[in-house]
Order: sequence, then C-alpha cells, then structure tokens
Amino acid sequence: MPLTLILIFFMMYLIIQHFINTDIEGLANCNKDQDDLTYKNTATVEQQQTEINDFKKNMKARLSELQTQVKGFNTQITKNKKDVAKNATTIKSTVKDVNDAKNQKAEELDKAAGS
Repeated sequence: MPLTLILIFFMMYLIIQHFINTDIEGLANCNKDQDDLTYKNTATVEQQQTEINDFKKNMKARLSELQTQVKGFNTQITKNKKDVAKNATTIKSTVKDVNDAKNQKAEELDKAAGS
C-alpha cells in the first residue's frame, strides 16, 4: 500500500513536471521576462496618451482664451475707428468755427479801420 502511494505520487509529480516544462507553440523562443516589459510598455503608452490628452486640453483652453482676446481687440479696434472718425468731424467743425470767427473779426477790424 505505501509503495502504491509513493508510486502514484511519483507519477503525479512526473505529469505535473511534463506540463510545466512543455513550451506553448509560438512562445518557445520568447523571453520569460517579456510579459513584464509588455506591461511596462503598456503603462508607458497609457501615460503618454494621458499626457497628450492633457496637452490637447490645455492647448484648446489657451486657444479659446486667445480667440476671446482677439474678439476683444477687434471690438476695440472698431470702436476706435468710430471714435477717430467722430473726432475728425469734431476737429473739422471746430476749425471751421475758428476760421469763421477769424474772418468775422477780420471784417469787423477792416470796417473799423476803414470807417
């Protein structure tokens, strides 16, 4: 009986060793540490993808901010053009009023001198 148990145990040991040492087809030449590298590479790729997504998000936010600034500048430029045109009209009107007053004073002085 003990010899039978030892024999069964030994047979089980040989069967288990056979399955452990059997190479899976196509993986016989693979490095045993390859799985570890695969996980590291996957983690690196995922980290880089996260960094790329963060960069894109930041660039979109910055672009939106710059577009808002450009819209503000365009609004200010339009307002400045209107103000310049308004000021030009005011200056022309003021110059005309000054010239009219000058001409009127010159006429008054001519009349006073010619009297």
